[in-house]
Amino acid sequence: MKYIIGLLTAGLLLFGCSKEGGHEETHEMHEHADDHSGHNHGDEGHEGHGHDGHEGHDHEVITGITLNNGEKWEADKHTNDKVAEMKNELAEYKKSKNYKKLTTNLEADVKELIKGCTMDGESHNQLHHWLEPYLGLVRGMNKASNDAEKLSKVEEIEKSLNNYTEYFK
Repeated sequence: MKYIIGLLTAGLLLFGCSKEGGHEETHEMHEHADDHSGHNHGDEGHEGHGHDGHEGHDHEVITGITLNNGEKWEADKHTNDKVAEMKNELAEYKKSKNYKKLTTNLEADVKELIKGCTMDGESHNQLHHWLEPYLGLVRGMNKASNDAEKLSKVEEIEKSLNNYTEYFK
């Protein structure tokens, strides 16, 4: 089953992202894919995409994403604004400790980010290398059953949001 999901994800990456005007549809397909965080699907089905499965729980290093000849990729204003909003949600959580609110808000922010995507070309492809693991992290927040797991999820989310700013401007 994992092999099939990996192949479907690879197919969506390969063919879905290249359609003109299909950004919203493509992102929605990725959004509805099963949570792959914490599972290693190996290289099968991901060849040519520059990323291995989303291994373990260490998402500090994002495989597959690269800089644009040593420079950050240009992201659209909408995407940058949504990432900034998610960082603000995280800062608010640190004050309130309301995990349920953070989870709900991040899920809504991700949906809005996907819906308003206007990026294309290689910067759009690179965005997927960040976005797909991030989507898994956000979806995985609902699975945290105790305070230690919640803290771990929040730390992973924070690392991922910080990684975004290392690769995009």
